[in-house]
Amino acid sequence: MSWLLSILVCSVANAGAGKEGLAAGRAALVAGEPDRGGMLLIQARMNLPTEMDILDAQTIAEVIYLETIAARLKGLERESDVDRWRDALNIFPTLKWDRELLNDTGLRAYFEALRQEVLQRNPSPTGVPELRGLIRAFVDGVEHGPGQAVGAGPHLIQVLCPSGAVAGAWSDLDETPEWIEMCAEDVDLSVVPAIAEVDEFGLNEPDPRAGPEPLVWVEPEPVKKVRAPLSIDSQDLWLGASAMGVAAVLTYGAALMARSQYDDLDNTDLNSPSALEAQRKHTNRLVGASGGFIVLGSSMAVAATMGVEF
Repeated sequence: MSWLLSILVCSVANAGAGKEGLAAGRAALVAGEPDRGGMLLIQARMNLPTEMDILDAQTIAEVIYLETIAARLKGLERESDVDRWRDALNIFPTLKWDRELLNDTGLRAYFEALRQEVLQRNPSPTGVPELRGLIRAFVDGVEHGPGQAVGAGPHLIQVLCPSGAVAGAWSDLDETPEWIEMCAEDVDLSVVPAIAEVDEFGLNEPDPRAGPEPLVWVEPEPVKKVRAPLSIDSQDLWLGASAMGVAAVLTYGAALMARSQYDDLDNTDLNSPSALEAQRKHTNRLVGASGGFIVLGSSMAVAATMGVEF
């Protein structure tokens, strides 16, 4: 078995970068070798960012999709594979189910349903900077500029550097890619690229392997916190109003008692101007508290009657 494993490892290593690995992986699946095909496709996915040219969306999506088909051909039914189908369709919405490899009517129907679902994905900004010199930024093979977006999910981002070199990486765009730093060379950001002229009468057909046009990114408005109205049951309001009424009566009674002590000329405890002043303030505070309870109780009674929310 060791010689067989060596041959298998050697075959994977010789598959080359992403595009070659994709072709070799699919050929292995057609030949009925899902284990070998799956390994080739895993390596292809890891090698896609190292490709020396800009890849098209169909190639990128097929690598993700066929990796899941290899698992199905081995008898594995992983829930994560469905999410990978969504990711592949997000990259290349016109991707077709490969009936030559797996002619399963039920899975095909499910795949078609996912195609419509993916169209509802929230956009993610690609974050291409205004100042980028002669760098050209691509997401899944489609050139992007400032203020543009793609459907949320994993994507292959690539840059075409001024020297002609290509660099790439997988990104879910949760964080803004370091587009400029992806080039190994120094980039003169002061250089403004020439605007390409569009031939309105050109007869060039759109590339059938290209991904969707970039979305327009609109910065979401900050969420405004709105305080929900406080709703109190009317019965509780009536109980509160009654309690305020009782408190008003008690405090007013205490105020009358304090006032009677203030007016009692025979009261030996109040035989100085300072003591009289303190007793007068105490009486006024009790009267004020009683009035406050009356106002609060009346308000609660009105609210209970009218069903007011606070």
